[in-house]
Amino acid sequence: MKMKWSVEWTPTAIESLQRIPWRDADRVATAVYRLAETGEGALYVMSDDLTVTARLRVGPYRVRMTRDVREHVLRIWWVYRA
Repeated sequence: MKMKWSVEWTPTAIESLQRIPWRDADRVATAVYRLAETGEGALYVMSDDLTVTARLRVGPYRVRMTRDVREHVLRIWWVYRA
C-alpha cells in the first residue's frame, strides 16, 4: 500500500502561485495534490539525498519541491514558468 504525502506550501510558493493566472494556478495545485495522493505526475528527481529535490512539470509551469522521506511531506518552494 502506498503512503500518501502531505503538502506544505512555503510563503514563497504561495506568492509565486498567486502571481500566475488563476486557471493555471488551479491546474498546478491540482497536479501537486494528485502527486501527493497517487504519485502520478511528470516528476523529475534531482538528487539521491534523504530530502530529495524534485521538479514537477505542469504544462508550461514547473513546481520546485523537496520530498521529506522521513516525514512524508512534499515541501513546495516555488512555481515558475519554464
